[in-house]
Amino acid sequence: MRKRTILSLLIAVLIAAGCASSKMQYVQQTPPLDSSLTADCPQLPEPPEGDYDELTAWMVDVIGMYGDCAARHRATVRAWGTL
Repeated sequence: MRKRTILSLLIAVLIAAGCASSKMQYVQQTPPLDSSLTADCPQLPEPPEGDYDELTAWMVDVIGMYGDCAARHRATVRAWGTL
């Protein structure tokens, strides 16, 4: 009977020691995405006809629009990678 009591206490102590040394589960919170990241890319305007200067200005505008949209896309991809 005494052996059984000692064995039971030994098992209880070992179980308690095993539980105490196990790592605590951590649930990572998902940060909210910036609402500007969900905006659609703007529609590209039609290229002007005829004047070279207008066409050059149109190309500069289109490149700027693309840069803004690409920057939002990169930010979304980075934010998604941190989840």
